Amino acid sequence: MAFTTGFAPRVRGKVAVRVSQRKEIVGELDHIALACKDVDGMVKFYSGLLGFPTVNLEKFKEGSVPFPSVRINQGSIIDFFPLKDASASFQQVSHFCIRLEEEDYVSVKEVLSENGYEPTRKESRLSGARGTGIAQYYKDPEDNTVELRFYESASSSTA
Repeated sequence: MAFTTGFAPRVRGKVAVRVSQRKEIVGELDHIALACKDVDGMVKFYSGLLGFPTVNLEKFKEGSVPFPSVRINQGSIIDFFPLKDASASFQQVSHFCIRLEEEDYVSVKEVLSENGYEPTRKESRLSGARGTGIAQYYKDPEDNTVELRFYESASSSTA
């Protein structure tokens, strides 16, 4: 099912205005860019603890690319910009959510606990992009809030 606002942009002067009767637009998360004080610490958290593969880490260490990333899935990455290179347009985000399979969700929670990362709030059933899922929140090394979640299969759902 496509997400729709029922509106599409029309430009009036320099301000985009929404007008009805236009094609619906559906997108997906491509990347998140985080301004980081300690890029190595962030890579260790997202790759070493959460298990996401790095992208361009060696090139970053060699100085041939300005930042490394981790791959969340085939179409989504998190970029780690050194704070000294981050422009004024970077703002800290309220939180972002990483969807996992239930087995990985349980495993990652155990790894985080074993490494001293405790949830910042009680595990909850929350609404998300794919319906209601089970979610747990953590802080990464630079105090960004990361929501980890999984969606129960239809056969195991009790809601």
